[in-house]
Amino acid sequence: MILFLLSAVISQADTAATKAAVLTADRELAAAVALRPEAFFDALDPNAAILIPGQPILRATDARTAVAARYGAPASYSWRPAHAVVSNDGKLGCTMGYSRFVSAADSTRAAKPGIYLTCWSRDENGKWRIVGTQRTDSPPQAPRNAATATLPGAPHSATHSSGSSALAAAQDADSLFALMGSAPAGPGPAFGKYAADDALLLGGDEFPRGPKEITAGFEGYPADRVLTWGPMRSFGAGTGGLAFTVGHAMSGPRPGNTGPSNAQKYFTVWRQEPDGRWLYIFDLGTSRPADN
Repeated sequence: MILFLLSAVISQADTAATKAAVLTADRELAAAVALRPEAFFDALDPNAAILIPGQPILRATDARTAVAARYGAPASYSWRPAHAVVSNDGKLGCTMGYSRFVSAADSTRAAKPGIYLTCWSRDENGKWRIVGTQRTDSPPQAPRNAATATLPGAPHSATHSSGSSALAAAQDADSLFALMGSAPAGPGPAFGKYAADDALLLGGDEFPRGPKEITAGFEGYPADRVLTWGPMRSFGAGTGGLAFTVGHAMSGPRPGNTGPSNAQKYFTVWRQEPDGRWLYIFDLGTSRPADN
C-alpha cells in the first residue's frame, strides 16, 4: 500500500511538471513569434498538421506560404495558453488557449478574439516541438473567458494507458464516432457518447461540458441534414493515454434533399479512460475549401 501511494504521488508530480513544461514552451513561443514571426516555423515538427481558417489541412513543410499570407504583416496574431493536458508518460502535451487576430483586410485594425489547440511532442533531447495546431482566429462569437485566459471546468490529463498504438486506437475511435454521427438520429447522440465527463466542445461564447450539455447543444439539428467526417491517418500523434486526430468534415443535405453544404476541418484531443475506451476531451473546427 505504501509503495502504491508513493507511486501515485510521483505520477501526479510528473504530470504537474510536464504540464508546466509544455505551458512554458507555448508561452515562450508566443513571445518569440511576437518578435520574429518566423520563429513559429522553427518550432514545428516537419510532419505537423497545420489547421488555419480557409485552408485544407496542411503539413508543416507545405504551410509556410498559407500561414504567412494570413498572419504576416500588416496582419498580426498572438496567443495565451489557458490550460494543458499531458500524457502519463510525459512525451505528449496539448495546450488550449485564446488568441487575438488582426486581419490585414480590416481597415479598423480591430483585434478579434479566438481559440487555438496545439499539441506538442517532447523529443529525446527534452525539446518540445509542435506536432499539430488548430487556429479558429475569428469565430462568430467571442469566447467569454478570452480576456482572462481561464478555462472553467477544464479536462484533466491522462491517468491510464494501455495498448500498443495510442494514435491508431484514437483514430479508430474517431472513425466509429463519425459512423454514429452520420446516422439518422443526427450527430447529437454520437457527440454525447464519445465525450468524456469533462470534455469541452470548443466554439461559441461558452463551451458545453460533458455528454449531457454537449448532446443538448445538438437539439433541433435538422433531420434532412447530415454531418460527416473522418480522421486523416497520415496526421496525428498519440502516446501515454493521450492523442489527437485531425480530419475533414462536411455538413450538408442528406441524400434526396437539397440545401447548402459547408466544408470544415477538425482537431480533436482524445484521452484513454481507465476502462480502455478512448473519449474526446477537446474538439475544435474551422472552415476549409469545399474542393479539398
